[in-house]
Amino acid sequence: MKHIKDLREFIIKLEKEDLVHIVDEEVDWNLEIGAILRIVNEKKGPAVLFTNIKDYPKEWRILGTPVGASSPEDKLYGRIAISLGLEPDANAVEIIEQLSTLRDHKLISPKVVATAKCKENILLGENINLLKIPIPYLHDGDGGRYIGTWHTVITKTVDGKFVNWGMYRVMLHDEKTLTGLVVPTQHIGMQFAQWKEKNQDMPFAIVIGTEPAIPLISSMNVPYGICEGDVVGGYFGEGVEVVQCETVDLQVPASAEIVIEGHVSINELCDEGPFGEYTGFMTFASKQQPAFHVSAITHRNNPILTVVCPGKPIDDHVCMSLSLAGDALNIFRYKNLPVLKTYIPPTAALHLLIITVDKQLYKGEDLIADIAKAIWTDKVGTLIPKIIVLDKDVDPMNMDDVIWSFSTKCHPERGTRIFPPTAVFPLSPYLSKQEKHERKSATIIYDCTFPNDWESDFIPQKVVLESLWPEEIQKKVEAKWEKYGFSFK
Repeated sequence: MKHIKDLREFIIKLEKEDLVHIVDEEVDWNLEIGAILRIVNEKKGPAVLFTNIKDYPKEWRILGTPVGASSPEDKLYGRIAISLGLEPDANAVEIIEQLSTLRDHKLISPKVVATAKCKENILLGENINLLKIPIPYLHDGDGGRYIGTWHTVITKTVDGKFVNWGMYRVMLHDEKTLTGLVVPTQHIGMQFAQWKEKNQDMPFAIVIGTEPAIPLISSMNVPYGICEGDVVGGYFGEGVEVVQCETVDLQVPASAEIVIEGHVSINELCDEGPFGEYTGFMTFASKQQPAFHVSAITHRNNPILTVVCPGKPIDDHVCMSLSLAGDALNIFRYKNLPVLKTYIPPTAALHLLIITVDKQLYKGEDLIADIAKAIWTDKVGTLIPKIIVLDKDVDPMNMDDVIWSFSTKCHPERGTRIFPPTAVFPLSPYLSKQEKHERKSATIIYDCTFPNDWESDFIPQKVVLESLWPEEIQKKVEAKWEKYGFSFK
């Protein structure tokens, strides 16, 4: 496993694999960069390194779509694989299996270092000006310019025992103020509630352009109380190097290109949003969110801002499709359920989990109910409202097979199980106003397996080459294929 320890090493690796494109032509931060990244996403193009941004000195650069899907099928998930230390041709099965083990690694705490390259430039007091960073205005209709789209927000509990490295979108408000999502049910919101109860503003640090595994794992559903930095350390077998902040009592990854420090106000609110989100839809009108008052900005020489431009799938949230599937697989295994494979299609915008099961291994009374209980009592389940359950002989990544199985094996009544309202993420477009407010909605499982009590001679046999033609006939036809005069294989 190759542990890539900073963003620039990551870009060099992407160059070697032809997974990044460098744009030296001047581009406008106002919508042009967003439009380019949207087209790149739609065409499954490479990551994009912009080196010439209008209104900004050339020392500033932007790396767009760092973990998006790539058009070469053998490197579809190449940028994600490289971020995780895997070979660039790793497929979805391999990546999901790797991510499913994250919770099983022994945690390794970060290693404190005296200084780091992210301290090459330290801006305090009157020198703080967020407008000097080429923050893009991505979608026409966004509430502002978003600096936090592929980053990590570091916060902690009042007693300091739980440090959270999470990913929550962050928007520019003015030259010294940001605002961002502080959702009560997410870890940052839970910590914020503690600081509010103590009547103190919450310290924060936003780190951008770190080693590539950090934002990827920051976007995952790590259980409350466990620091994502410890998870990264455990995964690679060595602690992440961190350095002390300048103005708040937090430590940040030494590999960061940009660090923004300050306090989240418990009293002052700012308009945040709307924003074009991973669901493929704009969020609704702006809402009031806490003000993030900035007390320091530090950055490397010639800094690189990492940016993703969410929208209709597929985009960089393909990484979350894989990580959520890995989380789900880990949960099912921990519950001793006979789930063999998990998959979230990149086009499903995280809303659909497809799983295969071996029902012969199940010893309980209601497999579908147990699947529901396992996933929807875990934080992972808040993002996954729909599940398709398939027999073990169906490939969950083959959408032709999935649709065939769903259409022919899911009974309209007994194969459809709707479960009572549970916690859901409020960005799902189908939610009503009340459901968004309450953050609760029904969930559903489509059972596309044949019932256990069916007699074997009643279960229909698949009409496919492998099951209805003898092996010797299959081999004979394959050997003579060209003699038949066919031009396709």
